[in-house]
Amino acid sequence: MASDIAPAVVSSAEALDGSDQLRQWRFALINPLLVHVRDWQDLPVRSLQTTPAPARPHRLPQLVDISGVPENQLNDVFARVRRYRRRGVPFYSALLTGKGSVDDIAHHLCRQLLQRRRGDHQYHWFRYYDPLVFRHLTWLMTSKQLARLLGPISHWSWPDPFGNWYTLERPELKAKTTIDWLELRDEQWASIDRFADLNRGSRRLALLAPDWPQNTAHWQWLDDALCHAKRSGLPSEDQPLLAERAAMHLPELARQDEVERFMARAARRLAETGGHLDAWHDAEWNTLTSELRSGHE
Repeated sequence: MASDIAPAVVSSAEALDGSDQLRQWRFALINPLLVHVRDWQDLPVRSLQTTPAPARPHRLPQLVDISGVPENQLNDVFARVRRYRRRGVPFYSALLTGKGSVDDIAHHLCRQLLQRRRGDHQYHWFRYYDPLVFRHLTWLMTSKQLARLLGPISHWSWPDPFGNWYTLERPELKAKTTIDWLELRDEQWASIDRFADLNRGSRRLALLAPDWPQNTAHWQWLDDALCHAKRSGLPSEDQPLLAERAAMHLPELARQDEVERFMARAARRLAETGGHLDAWHDAEWNTLTSELRSGHE
């Protein structure tokens, strides 16, 4: 990872437990692919329409003007929040505050939805509104990029899968930025392309190795492990599993050389025996790590 990328300062918050907490925020984002239209169509929403985008307005992220929700409707809205939380789905993907008007916020967020890669004239959909994406952007992006992403938004809060909320304050820059395009580098796009595997691996580790911490340092380590796994020469279906097993069987946040030796040994053994890694039992993984500790290559 580039040296000028440092984890952003993120504060944890308690679970969203009452309608009064909603009034502390000016705006919210809803992902209509997760929240049924009947549960948000009566709210003061603004569809984040942008061009070119091959999607109908009701399928695009919705910006909610919380200040425009009538007082007598807030408790009903919070009942929806609780109902979705029981299903393990966030009703609000993010809570936002800032000095801009709803038009300012909507205009800025629309501009962030489509980003270009260096040397590529096509636009790519940037799912920053998904909390499972945003949580990784806080360690992947530079302070300048985060400031550009938030724009007029001063605080951005998002939920984890357990209903806990985390808040990022917009980084203060010494010099004001004059553009809001993120200018993501190639290696950052490569990490973003791995986010789906990263999140699947995190979910499986939460079940298989519940003591493995779910935090920024460990997600970043797992992303690096996925990058190593892609260079292992193994089939694509084995690569994420190899990274997960490295997390389970190596010392916590093992050094890069340990990860590379672990993966090289696993790839050689699989080439000798055939099949796929998901057929290996714990005893085989334990034998492999024992051989590495003893210096046997």
